[in-house]
Amino acid sequence: MFVVTGGGSGIGKALARALAARGESVLIVGRREALLQEVARTSDLIQYVCADVSSASGREVLHAYLRGVPAIRGVVHNAGIIEPIMPLMDITESQWRQIMATNLDAPLFLNQLLKNQLVGGRVLHIGSGASHHPVQGWSAYCVSKAALSMLTRCCQLECDGIAFASVMPGIIDTNMQAQIRNAHHMAADKQDFFIRLKQHNQLLSQETVAIFLCWLLLDTDTDTYVSQEWDIYEKTHHPLWLRSPHQVPIWE
Repeated sequence: MFVVTGGGSGIGKALARALAARGESVLIVGRREALLQEVARTSDLIQYVCADVSSASGREVLHAYLRGVPAIRGVVHNAGIIEPIMPLMDITESQWRQIMATNLDAPLFLNQLLKNQLVGGRVLHIGSGASHHPVQGWSAYCVSKAALSMLTRCCQLECDGIAFASVMPGIIDTNMQAQIRNAHHMAADKQDFFIRLKQHNQLLSQETVAIFLCWLLLDTDTDTYVSQEWDIYEKTHHPLWLRSPHQVPIWE
């Protein structure tokens, strides 16, 4: 079984469907039950549990649901938030802690809870290019994703028997991108950049990203899987998984 957090929408939804299409059993996790039910109805191989993985109680709900599962093939930590997009000096402690709880704490403490069932399996942290490139107004998000990148490397160092990797899935046509285009506290040139990508159909599709993630989870050997922080825009691996009609836009 694969566990995908944030599985009710966006790339979590697309990944769950792509894994199921390849015959894999999937458990999707999220806060909005109606969306989870909608995804689960698309395949008999998709189950769901409604839980907020940013909280200890939500993680315990998931842990209890999985208690009878002897082995988990993989966990994809996809749940993430970017809001509030606002000046760093104005963000409140509670807002800061919520982003960290969702983007950083949830992966760490879920990995702890599921470590015995994950032996021989894989963990994939969904990172971001923002972990390496600060963006005005995104400070909490950037910091959380930079920390997640380092968390991956520390897990690789300390957690024998579990394969950890991190991936930068690119600029995707999701609800998060809509939030970015409508934000009020971003540099105008950066916001215009995202608006232009949308206008010129240069955002990645969720389905293309899902195929890339499936390739990482199912088709790479362990040494390859853990060898780097994966970047969907890196062209050297495209021949191994990218097939028409899917494409990775080039916008440099």
